[in-house]
Amino acid sequence: MQVIKRNGEREKFNLGKISYAMYKAYISVGEEITEEECFAQAKDITSGYRKSEIINIESIQDSVELFLMETKHYEAAKAYIKFREKQRVDRENPWNDNDERQDLILQKYLLNNETKKSFLKRVSFGKPSLEKIFRHKEGIFGGRNLYAIGRSGNITGSNCYVTEDPEDNLESIYKVDYQIARTYSYGGGQGLNLSKIRPKGAKVNNSSNTTPGVMVFAEKYSHTTLNTQQDQRRGALMLVLNVDHPDIIEFITTKLDLNKINGANISIALTDKFMQAVENDEVWTMHYETPYEIINKTLKARKLLELIAYSAHTMGDPGIMFIDNMNDYHLLSEYEDVKYTATNPCGEQPLAPHGSCNLGSINVKAFIKQPFTEEAYFDFERFDYVVGEMIIALDDLLTMLGNRHALVEQREHVKKYREVGLGIMGLADLALAMKKPYGSKEFVDFLDIMMNHMINASAKASALNAKEKGAFPLFDYNKISSSSFYKETISPEVDELIKKYGLRNSRLLSVAPTGSISNILGVSGGVEPFFQIKYTRRIISMFEEEKKITVWEKTPLEMARTLDIQPENLPEWTKITSQNLEFMGRADVQAIIQKYVDTAISSTFNIPNSATVEEVMDIYLTAWKKGLKGATVFRDRCAKIGILAGINEKTEDLNPGEPPKMYIEEKWFNKKEETTREIITNVVIEDQKYSPDEMDRELCPMCSSVLVKRQGCIQCSNDLCDYEKCAV
Repeated sequence: MQVIKRNGEREKFNLGKISYAMYKAYISVGEEITEEECFAQAKDITSGYRKSEIINIESIQDSVELFLMETKHYEAAKAYIKFREKQRVDRENPWNDNDERQDLILQKYLLNNETKKSFLKRVSFGKPSLEKIFRHKEGIFGGRNLYAIGRSGNITGSNCYVTEDPEDNLESIYKVDYQIARTYSYGGGQGLNLSKIRPKGAKVNNSSNTTPGVMVFAEKYSHTTLNTQQDQRRGALMLVLNVDHPDIIEFITTKLDLNKINGANISIALTDKFMQAVENDEVWTMHYETPYEIINKTLKARKLLELIAYSAHTMGDPGIMFIDNMNDYHLLSEYEDVKYTATNPCGEQPLAPHGSCNLGSINVKAFIKQPFTEEAYFDFERFDYVVGEMIIALDDLLTMLGNRHALVEQREHVKKYREVGLGIMGLADLALAMKKPYGSKEFVDFLDIMMNHMINASAKASALNAKEKGAFPLFDYNKISSSSFYKETISPEVDELIKKYGLRNSRLLSVAPTGSISNILGVSGGVEPFFQIKYTRRIISMFEEEKKITVWEKTPLEMARTLDIQPENLPEWTKITSQNLEFMGRADVQAIIQKYVDTAISSTFNIPNSATVEEVMDIYLTAWKKGLKGATVFRDRCAKIGILAGINEKTEDLNPGEPPKMYIEEKWFNKKEETTREIITNVVIEDQKYSPDEMDRELCPMCSSVLVKRQGCIQCSNDLCDYEKCAV
């Protein structure tokens, strides 16, 4: 038997759908009945249908209504009728529960005079199952895809890219500048690593004699980002420098000066070797070799991490990425020619040169049945189905929008690797609806199960899609199945499918920030806890005095209504936010999700103003040990907020960090002359600016420690020694 759906499509008759709809109607009015009893009733209702019959869905629902009325289940019949009406209203007027703020954000994705109903039809490109997912807010594509689908012109559907790392020559540096500008003009962002460029002061074979270093070109790329116009926004850029590059000090501290690199995010690529040196309190050497010289700069590793922590504590920059974790834990880790050096601007996608982000997200709150009650449960069957549909839809977009990339190299990369990135949002809402405090052991244990479902549902869908359309061209089962990520996460059942059919996509899961789309759907973004569960809004009327009203996030308000209490009286555990959540709970959540995400997670550790530089260092060490691929820290009321907003009682930094005292021992070996110049550079940070204070290496005549130059005086670096002399 076949059923004709409202959109005219036919599908196989499913008795389970009828019985489940009846079961929901019964329990919604408090009737005690089992799912088995409902199944028997549904079987009785449809017993007169012939096996060869093609029946309309409306006729089936009419039969259910009639049965409930004839058997005198009047309240259940009323609930069923209301359910049908709600479904009708949702189809005709989708997302009708959105508020003004949600609709305002949605406007930037709509075509002229486009309704929500028309919008959902357009972005689901004629696929009814996908339209239903979007309409029920179970998932949605990333913003660039929503904007690009159905629009003409040079508009990419990929949020961001990573370009090739500029080589140590002007031709390559300016080629990359063109590539990022061209990508911005199509609506995409870019990421790149600057570590191949020789450091400041190194010899070059041109009229300059020495190079200006990495920072000059970092500033150039930043200006390109600011000056390349996109529709309704500017481009986004991620600049990365390896922790062993000799210009790393200036790179770390550049954002202490708000006049520098203000068109880019910056991140430091930290290695396992460096983090081990920090743990063991060892020295760290920044090294670079050119045809003319060998440059080594040495300092205590812990002091370098302290400088990173101080800069993040003060200004929220830089972020850090654990580059070995990024390269060791993903599906392509055993491919020798696949190596990641940078991420997209938000950090959720480490990518090979010219790789791109093709993003979508699942709203995990949508799969909770009977939310906020003791009977709350997660509908894993529907979740697995939606995850699979979204993976296939994202792959379809790779084909549909495949010629919309700015560069030939980007188009070719998509064909070879077919990367997609499906993530999650609504995690804080899930915690409330399941009555599992965010960060608690029971919450983390549940996430372990949920994310296991997600990666296997994704891989299964990609394998079955490969059966129909072919695996991505570079698929190699032996290499992929040998990766530590695959061994850790893929189930035997899914492994059999992958072995048989391959994978359509080389990358599957990626957790983006979901700023716009999570706001449109009315849930929390990405994997973040609520930033705040209520906030104050000022309302100014022409004829009335200014009013202040308290606005609550939707899910806490929904919970209060369900529990029949005022929002202010919600239990304390429901009021967990990024401002009061203990770091370890936050790290545990991200770590368990990262276990099942083959790319990375965009996430910020929001910490209170009272947090110290030492605590920021502890965050980095803990994140590394837990296997995270990166960490961004932002401290409430840090100096950056005060500088941008104008200092007042609400923005003043009440807990500024103390700049670390440190010096660098430098050795510049001239290969031609076979001579070495030894320099001591004191790190001077004043007024949020870094300026090096250097002198030729000299030892203290009293204790033989290194002498350093500080504020016009030459002093012993040994704090127990009092020796000093005038530098004049």
